[in-house]
Amino acid sequence: MRRIFAMIFLMAATPAFADATATCKFDKGVVTVAFTNAGPKAMQCEVNCNMAIKSGIGTVVCVKVVPPGSKDLVMCTESADGAPWTGIKAQEVNCRDPEGTPISPEEQKAREKADDEDSDALIKKMQQQSIEMLKEMQKMKQQQ
Repeated sequence: MRRIFAMIFLMAATPAFADATATCKFDKGVVTVAFTNAGPKAMQCEVNCNMAIKSGIGTVVCVKVVPPGSKDLVMCTESADGAPWTGIKAQEVNCRDPEGTPISPEEQKAREKADDEDSDALIKKMQQQSIEMLKEMQKMKQQQ
């Protein structure tokens, strides 16, 4: 189980740019999104922290311009309004140069669709791994 979460974290923590990283931190029911931009340019970044709740997933979204050279800049802090969060499932980071060429609505929709498809595939893979893990645990329990 820990391997699955470690794999998810590594996949989700892959930065959008080589010099940019974001971290969703969860402590005592509060999510804090911190961002580091070691690059020479400011970046407009969106960080989605997918939080586990008893009935599924809740998402914390932070959008902010991150100045160059910033380290562990707090983008936002948020507490659960409804169902309490139990942990971080995954995070997604999207950054762009705020002075760069804007993305057309069609391109944005295509990117979102591709992201949704990737997320769906990852969820299905995780579900299958969970099922396999449960079966293994049941086998181990029966052997005892």
